[in-house]
Amino acid sequence: MHDLSAAFTQPAIDALKSSLRPFDQSLAAINADDANVAAYLNFYQLPEPNRDLDVFVGRIEVNQTSIFSLAWQPAVSRGTAVVVHGYTDHTGLFNHLIQELLDRQLTVVCFDLQGHGLSSGDYGDIADFAEYVTVLESVMAIAREKFPGPQHAVGQSMGGAVLLKYLMKTGNSSPFASINLLAPLLQPRGWAIKRWLYRLTHKYRRSLKRVFRPSSLDKHFLDFVRFTDPLQQTQLPVTWVGALDQWVQEFEGAKGCPQRINLIQGCADKTLNWQVNLCVFKEKLPALKVHLIDGANHHLVNEIKPLRDKIFAALEL
Repeated sequence: MHDLSAAFTQPAIDALKSSLRPFDQSLAAINADDANVAAYLNFYQLPEPNRDLDVFVGRIEVNQTSIFSLAWQPAVSRGTAVVVHGYTDHTGLFNHLIQELLDRQLTVVCFDLQGHGLSSGDYGDIADFAEYVTVLESVMAIAREKFPGPQHAVGQSMGGAVLLKYLMKTGNSSPFASINLLAPLLQPRGWAIKRWLYRLTHKYRRSLKRVFRPSSLDKHFLDFVRFTDPLQQTQLPVTWVGALDQWVQEFEGAKGCPQRINLIQGCADKTLNWQVNLCVFKEKLPALKVHLIDGANHHLVNEIKPLRDKIFAALEL
């Protein structure tokens, strides 16, 4: 649970971003007294460095975009998990998953996609999901070089779509020992109407007012995202809807991927048209394994603890 009384101000955000070193060139564990990083870790209740846990932070430059990157490495590590967040999310919202992966003795590598969190770029804006894949590949390459293998992947919502697009690109050559998709994004709920409205209005409408719909049963999490998290925005670009439209058409027309994939889906998901999506996933992913979690909504990494325990128990790493 996040501390709704804490603060992470714009000056602190600017100070942290300006202090970032290249993640790949000077990879060194931060000190526990690094004020900028400490403020960030404390606000989002992320694991802090100690004698059994090194924390690494920095930026990765990808196509003139600065990608905020973090890694946690336990003293004994049996592999590395690369985590890909969802749309409007960022690393700070993944404290529960990060701790779960650390408890499994995995090094955890997280990053904010362009236009999200502490990375640069117009908020939430993208022309093609392929741009997300380019960032993922850069992070994977550094993680392979700097951290112990084998490499695993976990993607929440749009993060799952990014991983699927990466797999479509690489075919049978994926380096991941395991792939876990949590409520992966394909068609959102009410997609037929949303797509029609996009195609009708996108030429003269640049943004949409963001609606904070309940994506979890955890009211504290929902309140934090809506009222307290300084890395959230109230307007969303229309161009991203076009990128989603392109992704849906691309995946539904794809030949598929033979990679073994573990998919976890909440049966009370109010964000996705998940029943239709699941039929498409089963058709395109012949080695798919599906776990349905009764009562769970969309933001699976931030569900209430009884449901989150079931969700994390379904992870295969």
